[in-house]
Amino acid sequence: MEDRLNDLFLRFQMKGFMPIEIPELVKDVLDIMDHRKICTITTIDQELEELGWGINIMDSSTYELITSIAEGKVS
Repeated sequence: MEDRLNDLFLRFQMKGFMPIEIPELVKDVLDIMDHRKICTITTIDQELEELGWGINIMDSSTYELITSIAEGKVS
């Protein structure tokens, strides 16, 4: 799981986020995923934009990483 977290941090850093911002961003993404029955890249992006994070944050690779981390937390 640590490798996935490192990969996720790197992906968000490459998108321009500061290391200090990333834990809160990940928390917001996980909260969005937890409160929606159907989660897609588009719905997560829309909610992140509404929260002020910007646009087009999620892509398929980032989505797969965060989904695998979320599933790892549950089990």
